[in-house]
Amino acid sequence: MEIGLNLFSVFRELNEDYFGTLEKVAEMGYKNVELISANFSTGERFTDTFSLPVIKQKLDDLGLKAFAAHEGVSPGKALLDNNWDKIIEENATLGCQSIVFPMAFISDLQDTLRTAEQLNQIGEKCKEAGMGFYYHNHAHEFKRIGETSLFELLVENTDSENVKFEIDLVWVMRGGYEPMALLEKLGNRCDMIHQKDLGKHVNPVNLFAVSSQEDNPDTMKLYTELVKPNDFVNLGTGIVNFQETYQKLNELRYIRYAIVENEGQLGNKFTSIAEDLKVMEKYVQGLIKN
Repeated sequence: MEIGLNLFSVFRELNEDYFGTLEKVAEMGYKNVELISANFSTGERFTDTFSLPVIKQKLDDLGLKAFAAHEGVSPGKALLDNNWDKIIEENATLGCQSIVFPMAFISDLQDTLRTAEQLNQIGEKCKEAGMGFYYHNHAHEFKRIGETSLFELLVENTDSENVKFEIDLVWVMRGGYEPMALLEKLGNRCDMIHQKDLGKHVNPVNLFAVSSQEDNPDTMKLYTELVKPNDFVNLGTGIVNFQETYQKLNELRYIRYAIVENEGQLGNKFTSIAEDLKVMEKYVQGLIKN
């Protein structure tokens, strides 16, 4: 298992100084990065701002391996609106082994089945190009529909050969599920996880404890009204039991990347992700035996 950093952790810093931010990430000791596609201030893709060869050379010079990239669509747009052929080609040029779809704004059965069909199509394109394709969860996918959930419907209606899952352990908790039980159920359909930490002050952890499970087309309402800017904290300072978590991950044996995603909004982000790396090194390198 290797440690990675999802660059969403420093998206504001990337907006201001893309290459300077990569330099600081490398100086901290990170070796593996999960790319984000665009400057969130301007909406412009970084590959449109800087040429692919320049980005690739910078990554190589810094000793950073871009093992995956998050590539999504804006709210209100269909998954297939992206030029996926171009996206796959660009990320392959940068050395990415996988593309991760970061969030689909699903809210009901029809949304979910349509999304599953579209994920299958994108996953097939990625497979043909020799790349993996993953769906990354948040909390809303764990909304219940009868005896099942939107997430379970995604799993059941996507092709296991073309669509895998990058599980964000804390968002699973916020959706009211137990992360390790979910990982065991998914098996090798999940070999990458996102690791964040949730503040001890957050109550309730399960967002659905205070939100209706009834059909609501406004998926983002769950996040804009119930998730607070200070909910997420630096690794090792919140509710996650890292000793127990990584002992269990060690037993699973199929997780390839444990990826830091620091969504906290307090303090200096470079200081935060540097401290996060120390925590991950303690538990990943201390407990996981390759």
